[in-house]
Amino acid sequence: MIKKIILNILLIIVTVIVLDFIIGKTLHHFYFTETSGLHYRTTYSIDSTMADVLVFGSSRANHHYVPEVFEDSLKMSFYNTGRDGNSILYTLAVFNSITNRYTPKVIIIDMMMMELYYNAQSYERLASLLPYYNNHPELQSVVQLRGPFEKYKLLSSIYPFNSSLLTIAVGNLELNKKRKEDNKGYVPLYNGLTDTTRISLDEISLIIDSTNIEALKFICNYSKEKNILLLLVHSPLYAKSKLINTSKIFDKIAKENGAYYLNYMHNQLFVNQPEYFRDQVHLNDEGAKLFSSIITHRIKSGNLVK
Repeated sequence: MIKKIILNILLIIVTVIVLDFIIGKTLHHFYFTETSGLHYRTTYSIDSTMADVLVFGSSRANHHYVPEVFEDSLKMSFYNTGRDGNSILYTLAVFNSITNRYTPKVIIIDMMMMELYYNAQSYERLASLLPYYNNHPELQSVVQLRGPFEKYKLLSSIYPFNSSLLTIAVGNLELNKKRKEDNKGYVPLYNGLTDTTRISLDEISLIIDSTNIEALKFICNYSKEKNILLLLVHSPLYAKSKLINTSKIFDKIAKENGAYYLNYMHNQLFVNQPEYFRDQVHLNDEGAKLFSSIITHRIKSGNLVK
């Protein structure tokens, strides 16, 4: 009787392992055959881009830097690795994977307002990197910041794709495959603000996250060592903000670690210009083109100091 119970338990365990492997491999196949969308852009960033100029960051990176402007002005190739909702930890992981393959000439990191403060979601959203964990040891230490049991969870073939099932399904639809081709990672936003009342984003008393600080310093120091021109940029906001302390921290880190800090949060060319914004924190395509031209001019002229 006991022997039969043990055999049944073993059979269940083997069945679960086999199903996990088969389903996981199926999801892996469909994930890495996507040819557009955020999964594709992350995969291309980690595995394929060889661009001279790279942009890193979250949605403000993704929507504020126009490839054609950079390539026409600087005569360099360009790719935008930005991904909505992510942080400096995501940037570090992708940075590690890219620089493990080659050395770009210019890197721009579009910094979020609260980039260096503790935010539990920043760690949770590293789930977007789980599909790359097994084949990219250079990003594993970052992914493991999600929790002490992460490397054990990743023994499952299904686990890396748990949070991506719907996106994988949509990404493989024929209708989705006929969408406009990926524009070197840039995702334009159109139309202007419908409500031009400027909201206020006052600085909040939060806790500085030393892990985020160290991540940014590592990127700065590695870039300095490899002679990569590194710009830490706060791109324009329509919303009002009093991020004085945050700006000082970024400026200090840049100066001490061989990078340049460019603060355009409330630049006069964009303040009270709703026609350049899609919402309170994102430029539209027109605003992105203007901002991109400003940044390329500063890079080209070498005018990177306040």
